[in-house]
Amino acid sequence: MRKLIDLEDPFFAPPWIRVAVVLVSGLWGLFELSQGAVMWAVIFLGVSAVCAWRFTTIDYSDGPKG
Repeated sequence: MRKLIDLEDPFFAPPWIRVAVVLVSGLWGLFELSQGAVMWAVIFLGVSAVCAWRFTTIDYSDGPKG
C-alpha cells in the first residue's frame, strides 16, 4: 500500500526540515483554532503530532532505502 506522505524519505533527513514541518503544521493548526475552524485545527495539530512522533522514531543515518 502506498503512503500519502512517506516520512522515511531521505528528503526529511536534515533536522531543520523535520523541525520546519512540525512547526508549520502545528502553527497552522493553532491559527485555524484561533479562527474558530475546530475541525481543521484538529487535523493540522494531529498531523503535527504524528510527524513529531514519527520523526523521533525514524533512523535517517542508514541512508537511502531500497
